[in-house]
Amino acid sequence: MGDAPLDHAAVVAALKGQTLRVPDLWRYFAGWPAGRANRHYPAPLQPRVDAAILRIAAAQPLLERRLRDDLARLTALWYPDADEPAACALGLFAVWLVLWDDAVDANEGDLAGDYDRAEAWRAATLRTARAALGLGGDEAGALPSDAISAALLEFGASFAASSAPAQRQRAYDEVALFVRCCAQEQDLRLRGRIPGYDAYLEMRIGTVAGQLLCALVPYANGLRPLAPAVAESAHARALERQVSIILGLSNDVLSLKKELSTDCVINVVAALLGPGRTLDQVVDEVCGKIADAARDFDAAGEDLLRAVGGDAEAVLAARKFIDGCRFIVTGTLDFTLTSPRYGIFKLLREDGSLEIVL
Repeated sequence: MGDAPLDHAAVVAALKGQTLRVPDLWRYFAGWPAGRANRHYPAPLQPRVDAAILRIAAAQPLLERRLRDDLARLTALWYPDADEPAACALGLFAVWLVLWDDAVDANEGDLAGDYDRAEAWRAATLRTARAALGLGGDEAGALPSDAISAALLEFGASFAASSAPAQRQRAYDEVALFVRCCAQEQDLRLRGRIPGYDAYLEMRIGTVAGQLLCALVPYANGLRPLAPAVAESAHARALERQVSIILGLSNDVLSLKKELSTDCVINVVAALLGPGRTLDQVVDEVCGKIADAARDFDAAGEDLLRAVGGDAEAVLAARKFIDGCRFIVTGTLDFTLTSPRYGIFKLLREDGSLEIVL
């Protein structure tokens, strides 16, 4: 399906005031590891993360609100097995990822309404990423000196020092995908258009950065380098794709009220909502897609283990990688349901479901 004119006022008016009913999403991840935070949280991880946010907020005061989100806890849930240096570096990466996105997000950053300035920012970001990951590129003088870029550079110094060139290139490729898809999303928002579901999903896989987060699992888990039989496997790429689908779809449902408050409805609900379809029907369909992605992830994990079955070292690395990717999903869900960033923790019912008046 191609994109079609998006009438923000009509879509917002259609959704606002409705009750969004979301089942207990944990049911789709039975048996997946969850709820274990990195032992370096809160200290020393939280002070490092909060200091980085304050440095950014000195130039962009609105972003100081990210302090209450507790991005250190999100990092600790994503990467519970990282040692102290890696955990602190990954905390800086989380700061970069979230606040970089906020800088061009609707009603958040000062680039939200200026596509040309945002494009220049994105180009500078890719130069910074290449330098941060030790991949060469522009001389240091051409790099931005803002505090958001500094967080990426500091993370990259740690990551590049202990990661093979292939891992660094892979991380860069995923950063580039994230940046490119964020540009597509901003263009759609500014033009007032929404893509059909298939096109939306491909864009969302990039903007949610799930593949990028998975690309950092080997660094976080001490798999440096990751066994080639795992790193180069199509089954590993399938795992990462399913992580991105799960993150994108679940976040879209759980953050719908937050997005409606900005009159921005580039969301899977809007992509699937059409004449004669109720909100409950759309949520049921989205939850079905989440369940399918979780099953596809487990199947890809089994395929990966079978593919490396004759190599004990590769099997161990594969198991660590698979569970590391699972923690990206369960850590994000835990954070989303409990963080003030989304404001839904007070609405959780005893059975784990949610009813949210939009």
